[in-house]
Amino acid sequence: MNKFTASPKVAILTYENLDAFEFGCAVELFATPRPELEAWYQADVLGLTAEPVKATGGISIQVDKLVEDLTDYDMMVIPGWTSIDVKPPEVLIDAMLEMHQRGGRIVALGMGVFALAATGLLDGKKATTHWSLAKSFTEVFPKVNFQDNVLYTGEDRMHSSSGHTGAIDLGLHMIRQDYGAHRTNVVAKDLVVSSHRDGTQSQFVERTLRQQHGRLHETINWVLENLDKPLNVTEMAEQACLSRRSFDRQFRSTVGKSPKEWLIHQRINLAQDFLETTNYSVEEIASSTGFQTGMNLRHHFTRLLGLSPTRYRAKYSQ
Repeated sequence: MNKFTASPKVAILTYENLDAFEFGCAVELFATPRPELEAWYQADVLGLTAEPVKATGGISIQVDKLVEDLTDYDMMVIPGWTSIDVKPPEVLIDAMLEMHQRGGRIVALGMGVFALAATGLLDGKKATTHWSLAKSFTEVFPKVNFQDNVLYTGEDRMHSSSGHTGAIDLGLHMIRQDYGAHRTNVVAKDLVVSSHRDGTQSQFVERTLRQQHGRLHETINWVLENLDKPLNVTEMAEQACLSRRSFDRQFRSTVGKSPKEWLIHQRINLAQDFLETTNYSVEEIASSTGFQTGMNLRHHFTRLLGLSPTRYRAKYSQ
């Protein structure tokens, strides 16, 4: 899909005892008008009936259309679910099966993966949910390739998240796929959240950066301010006043990946922004993102994103 010539139609599901937080995440990410971004999603609220539904906190939600109208949409968002013990009605199961069959995407937030898994579509496929529901999910759906303690995952156009703030991370991931890094950064800045947390990152970290080591937090900020320089992990460890081995261990336990791989990801994120918003050559971008050479940038860019910088620019540039 070319982001700037299409506005994907998004259906946000409602149900009784709707999870207000995850519903709010879906609305903020996909239904909030963003005129500054030109083409954007077109979102509606779909219900199992035409009656308003009650959300947590006693909030009443009006619906725009019925689940039977799902054939008109490109993506469906399931913001949580009523209960792990409640099977979705046949009308919803049929709608999800039809959407997947015609190539649509289904995004399940938190407990919403229980509704999606009830279709059988996730059998043999990757899925996740909130850590507190992991045991229950694997017992009810043993055929699903459950990914434990990750923020979000996806396979075959079906995506699931840990729920709560993980719902925002997955939503930003979907926006990044459709609209590129720059526009994702605009939305993330508006929400005052990180524009990109990798899906494989752990859901829960026992100690914060400052609790674990104040210098580690400061070092990460220092690196982000100096991505144009050819920094390496040894220099990062020195900045944190730690041995290379201690730095690597603390960084992995806190961030969820090695310092080297994290650094490459940050450089790639910056390169994506340059490709979308400037006319800089690949060599100039490589120099401005610390990769130093175009060959080095192309190698890591293609490895992580599956397409070359030139193809990425053609697809996402403004």
